[in-house]
Amino acid sequence: MHLFLVGAGHVGLVTSVGMARLGHRLTVADIDEARIAGLRDGQPPVFEPGLTEALTEHVRAGRLAFTTDLKPPADAAFSIVTVSTPTGPDGPLSTVNVERVVEGLLAATGPDHTIVVRSTLPVDGPARLQALGASRGHRAAIVTNPEFMREGSALHDFDHPDRIAVGWLEPDDRPAAEAVLGLYAGVDAPTLVADARSVALIKLATNVFLAAKVAYANELARICDVVGADVDTVADGVGLDPRIGRAFLTAGPGYGGSCLPEQAVALSLITAARDIPTPLIAAVSHSNETHQRAIVARLAQLLDPDGSVDDLRGRRLALLGLSFKANTDDVRESPALSLARYLREAGATVVGTDPKAIAKARMADPDLATADSVEEAVSGADAVLVATEWREFAELDWADLGARMAGDLVYDTRDIVPGTAVRDAGLRYASLGRD
Repeated sequence: MHLFLVGAGHVGLVTSVGMARLGHRLTVADIDEARIAGLRDGQPPVFEPGLTEALTEHVRAGRLAFTTDLKPPADAAFSIVTVSTPTGPDGPLSTVNVERVVEGLLAATGPDHTIVVRSTLPVDGPARLQALGASRGHRAAIVTNPEFMREGSALHDFDHPDRIAVGWLEPDDRPAAEAVLGLYAGVDAPTLVADARSVALIKLATNVFLAAKVAYANELARICDVVGADVDTVADGVGLDPRIGRAFLTAGPGYGGSCLPEQAVALSLITAARDIPTPLIAAVSHSNETHQRAIVARLAQLLDPDGSVDDLRGRRLALLGLSFKANTDDVRESPALSLARYLREAGATVVGTDPKAIAKARMADPDLATADSVEEAVSGADAVLVATEWREFAELDWADLGARMAGDLVYDTRDIVPGTAVRDAGLRYASLGRD
């Protein structure tokens, strides 16, 4: 089947590859001419393991094509919308981009067409789309189909999703929603077809709950630092309870990316605006920021047990990792960049490096000093702070790096660096909640 997709970002490109793998042919559109030109040359605008190779394969096979024309091809029965829902005047998850695209698609299509909105929507997003559709009596059906993919493993997650959810705006559009499930023929996953308001809240509630689990694990890590317990052992024991589970109970420098931080704030703002008391949801974002500031305070204490954050003034610190997680170049709401900002506020000089995300980190934080290699970043550093769990950081030569440093502290917030190798090199090693 020929599908039309609007929005050649991370979600759009992974969705395009996933649908091409299922045997569909796709025309992918975006208003960014440079982005489309790069895709035609085999250069996606984002890093995702396996994405470049998969795009090249399906372009050569004739299953993927790219355009700046936002009008669907005549033989495309479905249009998939994957444009961003960024922070706008009303807060996170602005639907301005989605509404603009859907309005254009409604004008260009008829009742035999289905518009599938895959972009993440706020809880009032379906009502906004419903209002657009109501202005056109003889219109295409509009349904929602949120994604549940993780950056760094998005291609796998498309092929092996936990669930496929489709939402209808009008009861009459339920057959169109059922038809969208047919696009995923060959994918083995639980399916859910329901009203679009419930489906939108499923997406938000899932990510906010995961953010809460991360925040809880990080608070446990700070407790472990004080009482001498091991956070991994604690999390393993807690996770054995089938009502809780082990996933997302791994302590680190905080959650980040384009989903969890934005949606935790968005849901809190939505409930506050409607006078719905949700203190637990409201606390999630605050807990994340508190944790990152606590990491900075802990680093200061490790450098000088009698000192404080103020004693970071004049210190040179190497920050290993800038992306919000490994296997992506996404720096949106990256905890590493938050740590860099708090460290600079305390008067420290921070030099960051990353295997993939240096260019995007510089754009996101022009004041951040960066280095093209770990060796360059640690030269003259009083301490090393590991903020992203890249496998490359597990294989570093700490004898060589230690000789380049001015100090001797390695503080690992991701438990990726072998502590034994660091200590064998004559350096001090500390791991969040673990040492």
